[in-house]
Amino acid sequence: MEALRHAWRVARSPRLRWPRRVVTAFAALGVLACVTWWVAVRAATFPAHLLDKASATSLVVVDANGVLLRQEATSAGTRERWVPLDEISPHLVNATLASEDNAFHDHAGVDWSALARAAWLNVKGGEFGGSTITMQLVRLTAGTPRSLSGKLRQMVLAARLERSLSKREILEQYFNRVYYGNGAWGAEQAARVYFDKRAVNLSIGEAALLAVMPRGPTYYDPFRHRARVMSRRSHILGLMVKHGHLTADDRALAERIALDLERTRPSFRAPHFVELIKERLPSAFQRGATIRTTLDWDLQRHVEVSLGTHLDRLGSRNVTQAALVVLRNSDGAILALVGSKDFHDSAANGAFNAVTARLRPGSTLKPFVYGAAFEIGDTPATIAEDVVLPEDAHQFYSKDVRSHGFARYRESLAGSYNLSAVHTLQRVGMKPVLHKLRTAGLATLDRPDADYDWGLAIGHAETRLLDLAAAFTTFGRAGQPVAPRAVDSATTSDGRSWIEPVVTRDRVFSEEVAYLLFDILSDPDARKPMFGDRVPLNLPFPVALKTGTTKAYTDLWAIGVTREYTVGVWAGNFDGSPTHHVMSTEGATPLVRAAYTAIAARYGDPTAPPRPATIVSGSICPLSGKRPGPHCEHHKRELFITGHIPDATCDWHQLVCGVPAVVYPPAIRSWARFYGRATPPRCEVDDTGAAVSITYPVEGARFLLEPHRPREAQRPPLAALPASPDLQWTIDGEPADRWIPTPGTHRVQVARGDRVDAVTITYE
Repeated sequence: MEALRHAWRVARSPRLRWPRRVVTAFAALGVLACVTWWVAVRAATFPAHLLDKASATSLVVVDANGVLLRQEATSAGTRERWVPLDEISPHLVNATLASEDNAFHDHAGVDWSALARAAWLNVKGGEFGGSTITMQLVRLTAGTPRSLSGKLRQMVLAARLERSLSKREILEQYFNRVYYGNGAWGAEQAARVYFDKRAVNLSIGEAALLAVMPRGPTYYDPFRHRARVMSRRSHILGLMVKHGHLTADDRALAERIALDLERTRPSFRAPHFVELIKERLPSAFQRGATIRTTLDWDLQRHVEVSLGTHLDRLGSRNVTQAALVVLRNSDGAILALVGSKDFHDSAANGAFNAVTARLRPGSTLKPFVYGAAFEIGDTPATIAEDVVLPEDAHQFYSKDVRSHGFARYRESLAGSYNLSAVHTLQRVGMKPVLHKLRTAGLATLDRPDADYDWGLAIGHAETRLLDLAAAFTTFGRAGQPVAPRAVDSATTSDGRSWIEPVVTRDRVFSEEVAYLLFDILSDPDARKPMFGDRVPLNLPFPVALKTGTTKAYTDLWAIGVTREYTVGVWAGNFDGSPTHHVMSTEGATPLVRAAYTAIAARYGDPTAPPRPATIVSGSICPLSGKRPGPHCEHHKRELFITGHIPDATCDWHQLVCGVPAVVYPPAIRSWARFYGRATPPRCEVDDTGAAVSITYPVEGARFLLEPHRPREAQRPPLAALPASPDLQWTIDGEPADRWIPTPGTHRVQVARGDRVDAVTITYE
């Protein structure tokens, strides 16, 4: 008992009271600190908008195969591309954790042992932070100051963040926000800047090098301080071995492999196309999104080079600019688009996009005029007059050196005869043709119908190259065009998506009419009367081509179509100055050929649309376009829609004075005389001589009426001797050219002056 009392006295001794109080005070402070930390963490809030992926993501535009075209700067002026953690190399994750926060998966936002170690090392001399990955993420997003209070706030917010996000979410946020120097924010951008590859494809050595930089992007700039960076990289590789992320052999191999470091400039490919993309995107996708486009960068590169080379050749003839677009007909996808020779040439207004500019289309609208004529029953063999320029169109320049007098529609369209096109437009009417053009997507024809005159057929309007190329898909798509589209998909960093739909426009022409137009425009023989061999389109597959040259040679056009692809080209000068007498066949057509050559090399030879079963072949007289008559020297095969083969027999070729001659219709006889075409001889008739004699039909001739042919097309051929244009023919007392055959017996009579002959024929 005495011993217990002694111990009590010793415990209450003044010499031991002070240490006991110190221990008690520290314990109380520890409890208070823990309670304060718990309350602070529970009370802290981390602003959710600071973790918004869109705020840290650039607008990224890639081609159809994932090739980066452009990465727009964010509102903060940085270029960042958000990628999920699965698309970041695990080597980079492991190297970064080994270097910055090896206990990442074990702490709750703050690594107290690391902080204590850093504090001790700082006391001994040096500068060590002890920040975890989570604390660094707080600094990157919340921007805490570099002070004691800032450090404490960083710790509290880090602990709070660990309660809100998983470890994987924290790593994804970190690797998409950390700065790697040289303008590279985020691992994906860093991989592209330093190694021109995606972050998921980083090797061990490359990943270890990137893991060096967040600690001091300027101090560890590999382009300026390579030795310093490589030394730190070697240290990190050692840490990766120490913590079990690598074997010693892996480290040795990574050390031996040379790194191909090259500063990569931000991509700025297909600039006119990307600017067009930005205009078409919904507002919700203007930032913080990845846009996968329809463009094929490999094809784009080829046509850009071809366009530049072509313009260099034509520079001396004042052709300084050109534009080109390639469409895929199946869905309207824009595969290539070049708006000028050089986007960056501000002196030449290079940023101007001629693909979307309103320009005069020249003769490129003519196929729609002839297509409208086919739909009212005309055929490729129909004769178009090419003799008198209508008064309403006299002010328009015609590249024809002379009037052609007449031509079948096939030659008129393939040869781009201006007068024929105007006459055909007058025949069809303005309203139907405007309707066809607008249905095909030419939205620039937005004035009232009355504002357009017959010059529409030869370019008195405005259109855009992109719209015109899309309209021409009509001829490769069986009469139904497709709208151009540029975006395959758009995806924001928060998961929203948008797809530009395929828009098939209303039908413009029937399948048969579309095929006839394609066949005419791809017929090199039909072009030759006008162009000879001056159309440089010698390709091993059929291409329907329409060219156009505007007044004073200012706008040069060429549109090519196959079943699969449409190519549109414009060439000229942005200031509207004329070229030095350059035709579209020289200024634009070679670029169509270059584009199709590149298309064939990349995708295989394009093809022609399939011929509909309702397209049939028939024999015609190549001069009159009618069925060959007994005096036609030549026959030619032509294509027709079933039921539209000409019924009338050629009456241009006749026997006059016993010799073969061409008797032109009255509308073109003056043209024939003016241009020295042979005219039928005037037969010398002896007034006291023999009477006129009918040589055909013969007396008693019998004709069978065909029920499927119009009656007026079944009149009998007429011939007499001596042949003369002055012969007057009647049947049953009516002028022969107005008589309608009926079953029965009929009297055919010819008269010249007072000389008359007659025969009797029968129709059954």
